[in-house]
Amino acid sequence: MSQLDLNSTFGALYIGGTIGAILFGLSNVQAFLYFQSRKDSGFTFYKLVVCWLWLLDVFHVCLVNHLIYYYLITNYANPPALVRMVWSFKALIVVDVFIVYSVHIFCQWRIWIISKGRTRVLPVVMVSAHAIVYLLSL
Repeated sequence: MSQLDLNSTFGALYIGGTIGAILFGLSNVQAFLYFQSRKDSGFTFYKLVVCWLWLLDVFHVCLVNHLIYYYLITNYANPPALVRMVWSFKALIVVDVFIVYSVHIFCQWRIWIISKGRTRVLPVVMVSAHAIVYLLSL
């Protein structure tokens, strides 16, 4: 049996997971500072969006860590395990879709607010583009 070289796959997975965890720590600091600077403003839509995106980020990091643990620790030196897709990878795709669409909807809403509703063409074009991308990804 030939030697299986996993440096380009598992090495990238480990490095990406580590960098992702560092960036998650930075987003925690950013969310904390946001809530500290706006603690007197009450409950706002922006705070809800920050909480939603932070929770999705928590799920994302947990799923990535499970994925890394499954392949690099639990199934170390078990090549047949590479054929099976672990459940956390499937769930990670769903969480990523929620993150991307949440950010896109929020950005569209901010563009609508900044334009003060002067144009109706831009939101229609943006929503249509997202619908087309969504339909093509099915």
